[in-house]
Amino acid sequence: MRFSSYAWSEKDMIGGNAALDFVNTAAYWTTGDPEDRLGGPEGFGKWAAAAGLLYGDDMARLEKEIADDPKAGEEAFKTAVALRAALWRIFNAIVTHGDVDEGDLALLDECKVRAARHCRIAHDGDGFRRRCADEAPALERALRLIVEAAEELLLHGRLDRLHACGGESCEWLFIDLSKNGRRRWCDMATCGNDAKVKKFRKRKKKAA
Repeated sequence: MRFSSYAWSEKDMIGGNAALDFVNTAAYWTTGDPEDRLGGPEGFGKWAAAAGLLYGDDMARLEKEIADDPKAGEEAFKTAVALRAALWRIFNAIVTHGDVDEGDLALLDECKVRAARHCRIAHDGDGFRRRCADEAPALERALRLIVEAAEELLLHGRLDRLHACGGESCEWLFIDLSKNGRRRWCDMATCGNDAKVKKFRKRKKKAA
């Protein structure tokens, strides 16, 4: 897998689910040689911050963790990359009406168990909620939220509205929440507009 740097921002989070946005951090999956746009633990952290999974204090924690124990950061990133690939295969199978590999589901379960090690039940107002332990590493915090998002989508989400962008060379995944369920593009301003321009040029060429 080759690396290509990418400046992530909130506008890139078009999936409607954090797990889909995480899968979208790689490109050209169907070629068999996907392009990674994270690069390492720090890149993963920057994406997670743009996605709203990590905050300012988490980023400061991440920088310290990488400096203090680079090996642990690389191990967490390695787990994240393996999870990302498994999630793509799972969601792609759903989109294409293929068979979901049990091994990929098993890996998702393993990551769920890993995430659970860093969780606690906390009292919150009049009730309780699940939260990360104070000592949980920053990347593990992000991984937990990705795993929970994937589980929520698979168990309770509108999988019938799960689509891949129809743009040329774009495979970003998203949940179509439009009223008529006919969304085709990750973003109308990018892939949608490109498709319109190409269609216009094709018509113009034929008319010439």
